Amino acid sequence: MSKMRRFPFLTYLGPGLLYAGAAVGVSHLVQSTRAGAVYGYGLLAVVIFANFIKYPFFVVGTKYTIVTGKSLLDGYESLGRLPIWIFFCISVGTMCIIVATVTLVTSGLFSNLLGLTMEPWLLCSIILVFCFLLLAIGKFQALDGLMKWIVVLLTIATIAAMVLSFYAGIPKLPTEGKTFSISNLPDVAFLIALMGWMPIPIEAAVWQSDWTLAKKTPDGKLPPMKYAMLDFNIGYIGTTLLAICFLALGSNMMYNTGMEFSSQAVGFASELVKLYTTAIGSWSYPIILVAAFFTMFSTTLTCFDAYPRVVSNASRRLFTSLQKFSTEKLYWYWILLVGIGSILILLFFRTNMKSLVDFATTVSFLNAPILALIHHLILFGKEIPKEERPKPLMNLLSWFGILFLFGFSIYYINITFF
Repeated sequence: MSKMRRFPFLTYLGPGLLYAGAAVGVSHLVQSTRAGAVYGYGLLAVVIFANFIKYPFFVVGTKYTIVTGKSLLDGYESLGRLPIWIFFCISVGTMCIIVATVTLVTSGLFSNLLGLTMEPWLLCSIILVFCFLLLAIGKFQALDGLMKWIVVLLTIATIAAMVLSFYAGIPKLPTEGKTFSISNLPDVAFLIALMGWMPIPIEAAVWQSDWTLAKKTPDGKLPPMKYAMLDFNIGYIGTTLLAICFLALGSNMMYNTGMEFSSQAVGFASELVKLYTTAIGSWSYPIILVAAFFTMFSTTLTCFDAYPRVVSNASRRLFTSLQKFSTEKLYWYWILLVGIGSILILLFFRTNMKSLVDFATTVSFLNAPILALIHHLILFGKEIPKEERPKPLMNLLSWFGILFLFGFSIYYINITFF
């Protein structure tokens, strides 16, 4: 009996792994590791909490698509034109910032990998041009298959480094390390930045929906609900556990040691890889560096492809004048715009990795409550039959998450500007 017959869910694995490949990027390699390095285990509960309360706002991408057979953007449209406008404005307003951010982190790893020294914006330009060519010649699928194995490799290495870091014997300072304070503005600012992309921006639920649609069989059938949900949960829970591992690695290897991460992409990438090699051994340096680079490159490629794809879809729904163009043609217009916009941000505004990452993740956090409310209305809306809707506890969790995201956003704006 074949493996697929014995384990039929393996046939439907894919969207959840794509989600994991996109999520294990800035939020994990950068923010979770920084959280551990700066605050020790003080923000461990925050990482778990952020993943927990956002679950309903991501699961809707899979649930809605399997039940209705449509894209989550159709769910937006079912609520009226305003939600589509909100999604469009948020996506257009943030996509260049997000792509610039993930590309800058990728460039730091790339620079370490090849020993390059050049302007960050120029190196990022080379990476984005390469991404464009990959997408243009249709090699994304082949690369995507490789990415899954690279993410698995980095996951195994991260778990191994995290376990070994408990026995690394890193010298600690005699004084107590930094502790988090909710009344301290810099601490709250970092907390917002940490939660902003933990595990990934909420609009990525639309990407998850489209990836699920792509799993249709040749006769047009979608995966059964139980297998689609299993695939999603494997990806979601896996990325949550991995975020905890990155935080633990940062805490065990850097907290209260007097060492700090560099604010520049090249320096940060070098220091990140050294955390692994100190715990595992110097022999692992090239393996970890390659795995980390390809993981971040996967995130860059995914974001560079996903934003133009969903924005072109949304723009055709909003502007009748664009309906004469195919979604595919609009996609290429938008991808050029995203690429040029991202390079201009890096050229004229920010190449300080730390400040750009914190800015991008903070913007995503402030957008999160609006998108969370829309996703709640879709998940518990009329298009999903009552018998298919999540249980009351999930409804309660969803409302709690919405109220928390709105409340904490207001608190942050209040202490920052008033």
